[in-house]
Amino acid sequence: MKKTEDDKANIALEIHDLTVSYDRKPVLWDIDMELPKGKLIGIVGPNGAGKSTLIRSVMELIPNSSGYVRLFNKNLAHVRDKISYVPQRESVDWDFPASVLDVVLMGRYGKLGLFKRPRKSDREVAMDCLRKVGMEAYVKRQISQLSGGQQQRVFLARALAQQAELYFMDEPFSGVDAATEKAIIELLREMSGKGNTVIVVHHDLQSVTEYFDWVILLNMRLVAYGPTEEVFTAELLQETYGGKLTLLSDVGNLMKHRGFPNREADPVSMKTLK
Repeated sequence: MKKTEDDKANIALEIHDLTVSYDRKPVLWDIDMELPKGKLIGIVGPNGAGKSTLIRSVMELIPNSSGYVRLFNKNLAHVRDKISYVPQRESVDWDFPASVLDVVLMGRYGKLGLFKRPRKSDREVAMDCLRKVGMEAYVKRQISQLSGGQQQRVFLARALAQQAELYFMDEPFSGVDAATEKAIIELLREMSGKGNTVIVVHHDLQSVTEYFDWVILLNMRLVAYGPTEEVFTAELLQETYGGKLTLLSDVGNLMKHRGFPNREADPVSMKTLK
């Protein structure tokens, strides 16, 4: 059925026939999906499934072998100011000499234009974003002197300072404590609640139903995507993870009750998935 203009207007990300290869070896194969605006979306799959590659491909940080991507029905070059990307913390050079405020102000550069310096209003936006992530007391601290969780909060503040409409976040909960994770997910919910689209690479299956409105199940190929309650099922997880699923705890209990998982619960046997 042909999409109407209203249908197109509601799509944040459209991917068709996307294949990405490293050294001629496909890492992602024939990905085809459309993601709506205003959702908090998790990308889930085993290690090596291509989760980070998918985001980097959409951001044109790596070349595609085939297929195309549309963001808000346009090419990235035409909507770059509406897109924010938070890479994995491990991929960042944290020895770069910059203060916390400097890093967050980098998120304003797309609003300034070439050769323009941050204004008072930009500094006010940056400080407001630091307050939202609980890092306003560290404005003068060198980024290299922060803990992993604090660095992640600062990177999130930088993304917020961009005032984007679509956010890509590559494992924002990796290496952070429980309090930081809770603060981050509450902020992401607030962002999506305001109509922003947030797409997150995520590895903790126990928290998927609690965190995300939609889920993408990926293992080099697209297994499924859609509302969490429809896609996050035992059958589709088994297809995504295969034998590796038996190594993951609490998923069987999650599937059994179809409710929000208790992350403090004792691990259960994966026999319930068989």
